[in-house]
Amino acid sequence: MKQAFTLTILLIILSTFTNAQNTEKDFILNDINKKVNEYQDQFDLSSPLNSFITFKYLQSEGKQGLYQVVNTYRNRGYFPKPNSSDIEVSKEKKEKLLNTKIKAVIIYKDSIAGVITDYSEPMCIITYLSCEDGNWLNAGEDLGNDLNNAIEVFKRKCNNFLNYIPRIKELKSVSTDTSSFTAYLKNNGSAPKDFILDALTNYKIVVYGEIHRRKISWDLMKSVINDLTFAEKVGTVFMELSSDKQNELDKFFADEKIDTEIILNIFRDVQINGWYDRGMYEFMIEIWKLNKSQPEEKRIKVVCVDEPRPFGSFKNYEEMKTHFNNLLDRNEQMAKIISETILTKKDKRNNLFIVGNGHAFKSPVSGFGVGRPKSESKPTAAAQLSKIFFSQEVFSIFQHCAIISNDGTIHGLIRNGLFDSIFAKSGNRPIAFKLKDSPFGKELFDGLYEITYDKETGNFENNYDAYIFLESLESEQGEYLFYDILTDEYVKELNRRAIMTKTSVEKWFGINRATKEAIIEKIKSNGENIKRWSSL
Repeated sequence: MKQAFTLTILLIILSTFTNAQNTEKDFILNDINKKVNEYQDQFDLSSPLNSFITFKYLQSEGKQGLYQVVNTYRNRGYFPKPNSSDIEVSKEKKEKLLNTKIKAVIIYKDSIAGVITDYSEPMCIITYLSCEDGNWLNAGEDLGNDLNNAIEVFKRKCNNFLNYIPRIKELKSVSTDTSSFTAYLKNNGSAPKDFILDALTNYKIVVYGEIHRRKISWDLMKSVINDLTFAEKVGTVFMELSSDKQNELDKFFADEKIDTEIILNIFRDVQINGWYDRGMYEFMIEIWKLNKSQPEEKRIKVVCVDEPRPFGSFKNYEEMKTHFNNLLDRNEQMAKIISETILTKKDKRNNLFIVGNGHAFKSPVSGFGVGRPKSESKPTAAAQLSKIFFSQEVFSIFQHCAIISNDGTIHGLIRNGLFDSIFAKSGNRPIAFKLKDSPFGKELFDGLYEITYDKETGNFENNYDAYIFLESLESEQGEYLFYDILTDEYVKELNRRAIMTKTSVEKWFGINRATKEAIIEKIKSNGENIKRWSSL
């Protein structure tokens, strides 16, 4: 569920960078020591200073329809759509924006700049700017303890911004000749269910990258497991569920009478404030039914592979923090459980791993969706599994979506709408195909925001082995949610967890009063009652 944009988000995005070796001659430092309102209000992106002033005046006038124009292509998804209506700005906020004191501007290789402004004495804000297609565009914010420290921070990080520029230029360029794409789909496309079943026949591990709470995706997976041949091909299904719940899950599948409360209890601890994915819940029920129809030797083992999250057992925040600080990186945890299970199990049938798209790519980029600094993070579970086993034994599937970041922000259409237009020309019929040596595979990968601009990311075929398109984004309905985990007793537990982490249930869900009914209504309004990709 998308959060509103604030510039603070960019502090998080830009918080992990490597040091770069630069010489002093690469930098030009200009002292300014003037306030924004000492300059004219004009639209001018020809220099870092003028661009910064332009953006401050736009903010002071609430002209949010122009925000994307003055910000880097890389961060366009965090701003309102072009031509959005102006918003009202309070007198106090306007004065604060225009009274911003610009202390200095530092420029690196005529391509990256930092505008250093007062924050609270002696701290400074660093606004990065990137020169793209001849225009200086805002690229994010950072903090310095004082002016000298701000200059040091900029010098450490500027080379990372410089590395983004050629990738941005390449990503903006999109093929206008779609005939090769259309021909490839015609000659090589398969029905998604048949494609996945074929992959499960031929590969030791099929990694199905999914988008959470997506009904059409879970409907596909239910049709896959209910195919008469599935139990012949697959012996283990690995799920992105907390590994400390394995005993409970084993009991669920062992019981002769279905006990859905076990699954609900597992979902109550997937995240600190619960997990509301109806499709995943229904999928678990379908596997239980499938197993009851199979002889013992044909039954499917379901394995939880994610980090242990015993939220109900933590007595205080310090205890919870210590627990998570001592865990493996999430991707490492998943790869470890999966590889150890496969290498030690007697069942030689193949394996299905259902996990979010962000854990399923094979390029060496690390740090996606793990809650750790990039320097401490490992490559994805799929990338690690490809090294533990032969790479050709691990088959990873990307599911078509918009460009999305881990916080739910939508940044636009993949390849600037190229793929969507090709699928539309083919009638928007569900289709799956291999990426290697295809025109789709040769395109730069931009499906996940956090890795799109990393030079190590490469193309689609460097990240996934296959691509699945299920339906047009325009026609897709809202998120597929359920509320069965919510009881009055669980709301009390949520309140305990919120207090433990110094927040409230009201803040978690954006409600006025912490009741089961209020939470359900808010979840519906945020996800179920609006189109999935309505912000495109």
